Amino acid sequence: MQILTKPTFLVPLSGISASDDFGAKAFRLAEMSRLGYPVPNGLVISGRLFSQTIGETHLHAFIESRIQNLSLKNITAVADAAAAIETELRSVALPAEFIEQLRTATAPLLEAGPVVVRSSACGEDSAEAAFAGQLDSFLNIRTLEELIRAIPRCWASYWSHRSLAYQLARKVQLQSMGVIIQQQVQAKISGVLFSRNLRNPHLDEVVVEYCSGLGERLVSGEICPSRITIDSDGSVNKETDDVSDISRQDATQTFADRGDDLLKESIAQLASAARSLERAFGHPQDVEWCIDQSDRLHIVQSRPITTIRKMTPKVVWSNANVNENFPEPISPLLYSIATVGYYNYFRNLAIAFGISMERISAMEFPLRNIIGTHAGRMYYNLTNIHGVLRAAPLGEFLAESFNQFVGSEATDRSQQTPNWKSSRRNWLAERLELMRIARKAFVRFRKMESRVAVFESTVDDFAKDSHLSQLQSADSRQLLSLWRRFIAIRSNWTDAAMADASSMIYYQLTQKFLASEFAEDADRTIVNRLLTGLCDIVSGLPVERLWELSRSIRRHQVLVDAFENDTPQDVWHRIQTDDSVKEVRDELHQFLEQWGFRCSGELMLTKPSYQDDPASLMPILATFVTRESPSPREHLEQQQQLRETITQGVLNRLRSRKVLRFLPWPRKDFFARWLLHSTQRSVACRERARLKQAMLYSRLRHVALAIGRLLTKQELLEQHDDIFYLTFQETEDILCGVFMLPNTIRDLARLRRSELLAAEKLNPPDRIELAEGEFWQPVAISTKASEGDLANPDVRAWNQGTGVSGGTMTGRAVVLTSPDQFAEVAQGDILVTRQTDPGWGPILFLVSGLVMERGGMLSHGAILAREYGIPTVVGIQGATQRIVSGDTIRVDGDRGLVEILS
Repeated sequence: MQILTKPTFLVPLSGISASDDFGAKAFRLAEMSRLGYPVPNGLVISGRLFSQTIGETHLHAFIESRIQNLSLKNITAVADAAAAIETELRSVALPAEFIEQLRTATAPLLEAGPVVVRSSACGEDSAEAAFAGQLDSFLNIRTLEELIRAIPRCWASYWSHRSLAYQLARKVQLQSMGVIIQQQVQAKISGVLFSRNLRNPHLDEVVVEYCSGLGERLVSGEICPSRITIDSDGSVNKETDDVSDISRQDATQTFADRGDDLLKESIAQLASAARSLERAFGHPQDVEWCIDQSDRLHIVQSRPITTIRKMTPKVVWSNANVNENFPEPISPLLYSIATVGYYNYFRNLAIAFGISMERISAMEFPLRNIIGTHAGRMYYNLTNIHGVLRAAPLGEFLAESFNQFVGSEATDRSQQTPNWKSSRRNWLAERLELMRIARKAFVRFRKMESRVAVFESTVDDFAKDSHLSQLQSADSRQLLSLWRRFIAIRSNWTDAAMADASSMIYYQLTQKFLASEFAEDADRTIVNRLLTGLCDIVSGLPVERLWELSRSIRRHQVLVDAFENDTPQDVWHRIQTDDSVKEVRDELHQFLEQWGFRCSGELMLTKPSYQDDPASLMPILATFVTRESPSPREHLEQQQQLRETITQGVLNRLRSRKVLRFLPWPRKDFFARWLLHSTQRSVACRERARLKQAMLYSRLRHVALAIGRLLTKQELLEQHDDIFYLTFQETEDILCGVFMLPNTIRDLARLRRSELLAAEKLNPPDRIELAEGEFWQPVAISTKASEGDLANPDVRAWNQGTGVSGGTMTGRAVVLTSPDQFAEVAQGDILVTRQTDPGWGPILFLVSGLVMERGGMLSHGAILAREYGIPTVVGIQGATQRIVSGDTIRVDGDRGLVEILS
């Protein structure tokens, strides 16, 4: 018998790109190998050789005649059919041409040691039917002759007694049979692990069963294995023969006391592999593994756990950083702007960096869903943001940088979003694209200051045309023009966004570079010390101007007395009407004009600024008037001198370190100097852009209210601030006269206002995981998000956060929820709060330390804290509940620790 063969019948395991011809087992092994898992090397015989052999001989008719009408009711008939088929298949002669190919291809494997011949049936290892243990493998194959005999025996297991019974019971059928020839691991220990506990799949618990030597006896059920579970925090619980008499803690201790040297060194590696394989394949996994004589881990199989229903992918929502700008339920107007703004923000950045349109098109779904709302609050869709970033070159680095940038957490890789590393594009095309991106990034970053200046000019022009003095006489057409100009600016944010990207990337690069050079504990947060005292950061200018204004007030005793005894409204009235303090009045008006839009909630639209309500600025001024401490500028200059001293010390230490041993230059101090300069320059540009963003939104608020007054006159709205409860597009349609149902506008605004007022009473958690399309519901969690935070069994202690500004400070804690609580702050207090925004700037100048529940390395509070040299820790969950005003606490900004002393 001769069968024509083709070279494609025998393919390297690493070359398998689909399961159709080679089976799911071979495909999964190949996929795991490509993902970097330690899979033994091997070859795969295509299922087409199996099908061709069966189809072109008498075997097809013989097999069909034996399996017809089989039923589980007659197990004896099933066993007889299986035995007869195996006997026939053992007599099959493999084609001579194929044997020659086999001889050449397997010679290196056989020379290296024994191989294993494994079945890889098409239809095996699926989510519906795993066929675990139903098909045969043959160990210790050392010669070509043994290999030739093993292949038909492997085919025969397609109709083994076990396989036929399984197919009848599960009402499934195999389609074909590939065969894997794989290097056999000389196992010291073997086992299986389950990424979920079958007894309770909702526990984040990995189950491991193992034995010494090869794992065939374990998989076949011949022996009773040792069994442990690994919790999410890495703790190990070993099951004994009688666990009824031993507590969970005692079981853990028993495992530690017995010192199971075979396994304990690989526990973390096994747990990590289980969880990452579950994420990679989107389903709980049953994984076969072994550890060789050199203690190296090998993954030899991974299949879905078919008894657990496929897990619905979760979407991770986080308000990290976004809560700094939008701390309360947002209006429909703001949300409609944000959805358009964030989409264009990320998409235009990708275009500006030169990412191919093919990749950008693949990002379209996550780009369209970057943000969402829960209980009226804005949240980042972290799953989609990370999906977009991971589609770019160096995607994992960008995702990590973003997390540090905003203070968010990592997310699992989504199989629904593109991945740079998994691209099947031409190698040369990818490298050319990478070079183009690097070149464009270099040019963009080099021109960043000039481009930010263009952005500032654009906003200034809009601010001039939308000044309150201009809006008083504006008609509907002029208001519509301003309305459209705003959305055009917000949709073309690239010059400002580039400062964000630059800050994020350079900060991460600087931190990684310095961390690699200075590994001592004392130097871990050295990058934060090198960013203090940056006197050209515009964020600090409002505080400096307020201080100067308070010095002018102190020259007028009548005002000093008024600030001490009168209400804020009375103080404002006196300044406005008393000509003896005209100097202060002019200076105050100048401050309001230039800086009065910088306040807490400055981007919320619904919040009045100091320009809208000047009396609300008086308590802040009152706090400054009573202070005798050095000015903010003097404080900054002291921090600048300290930074320059530390910087010089760092550069001196790096000056002796070569980049390349055989070249005298450049030294590492050159790169450190460049990275520090680039980071400082990027942060300064970013703060300039954020200042103009606040101005732009304050002007939009005034334009919106002008439109609201116009629509109130037309009786389309009940009150002028109802305009905030219409979307941007709805307002434009009304102004254009094309709104579909104008008689519903009043009711629509009223309904939305009512819903958001109700949402204010809710307190959703900072991080939410939901199935796609689901919304957070208050019944699912305590009305206090902090209670959920405090009960969360986080791996790290509650008082361990992220140090964003170095140094250690001990002092009295003052817990505040709003920057309006200035009067409660005493000189030297340590501020404890949920998050900060620009409105907290004057308070940060007064305190000696800062603790925040939220925030990242480049959040506004972190930047100002570094400016003033204030030890700061962010990410302390439940800090405002655990710490009480008056407690003595210690803040360690280097180690990221907060301690309650008394």
